[in-house]
Amino acid sequence: MPRRTYTMKDVALLRQLYADKQLLMAPEFQRNSVWPRAAKAYLIDTILTDRPIPVLYFRRVTSAQTGRSSYEVIDGQQRLRAIFEFIDDRFHLMQTTDKHLKGKRFSDLSSNLKSQILSYDLYIEELTSYSDNDIRDMFVRMNKYLVKLSPQEIRHAGSQGKFADFVESIAKWSFWKENKVFTPHQIARMRAVEFSAELAILFIEGPQDKKQAVDLYYERYQKSVPFKGEVKAKLKTYLDWVKKALPNLSKSRFRKPVDLYSLCGALDQIRNQGIGLTSLDPITAGRALGKFERALRNKSPSGSVARYIVSASRQTDNIAPRMTRIEVLTEVIKES
Repeated sequence: MPRRTYTMKDVALLRQLYADKQLLMAPEFQRNSVWPRAAKAYLIDTILTDRPIPVLYFRRVTSAQTGRSSYEVIDGQQRLRAIFEFIDDRFHLMQTTDKHLKGKRFSDLSSNLKSQILSYDLYIEELTSYSDNDIRDMFVRMNKYLVKLSPQEIRHAGSQGKFADFVESIAKWSFWKENKVFTPHQIARMRAVEFSAELAILFIEGPQDKKQAVDLYYERYQKSVPFKGEVKAKLKTYLDWVKKALPNLSKSRFRKPVDLYSLCGALDQIRNQGIGLTSLDPITAGRALGKFERALRNKSPSGSVARYIVSASRQTDNIAPRMTRIEVLTEVIKES
């Protein structure tokens, strides 16, 4: 009868079991990925800061001849290999929360830090009387619905500060859900928060590459957000204008984040050119935007329509496509 038992074993004991060939790596049950050194160093930093590591799964096997027990590593091989390799001085700490430890190997550490690593307890779930088929079925069940964290979910988990609070407050606006900019699932996955951050950066610095800019702002404005009043006022003004121009926004292409970002960028560019939004009739502009949207569905687009289609379909978060889309929509609105 298969049985599961929770235990704790420290690093020193596990390393000894490995040396005695009682701890067996089982690559047939593992993913093929090999951790880069930066990931290994981050794991060691996790131990040095006494943060928990996810549970490991071992299959316990007892020899019928000798009665000796051994353990097959079913899940956790990469973590254990990283720890053992560090103890063997096979890599240094490329990144660490303690700047004084950066670049150090295990042999360079103080006796206290070495002891901290060797005495670190790992939580293990021991599986007894599990067949190979049982193990494979377990892996299917563990990974079938595994959802990788999005970059924004990682930011939320690792970053705190005023900028994070600011964009999360904007993400709570009912506008995003009411106009179907994001689905409830996307809102739960923090897509509205990330988009709010992108818009804030757009209004302060103009179009930027998302991958570089968002992380930078989270770090730079941890303690204060001097522009939050200006950004919030701008965004509210632009979204109100968009709703007047496109009363059926929830059914329009311009509700999509790629296009809504471009539309807000165009309105901001027009405002920066000294043209007040009050001089732009949203009804007239809305008709022009509707005509442009219909042109985007043409089978053989040309001119600015073709440029917009290309920039909205490739590397949409990069600065060049963003600038192209904003430039095109700026002209569409101004010509109306």
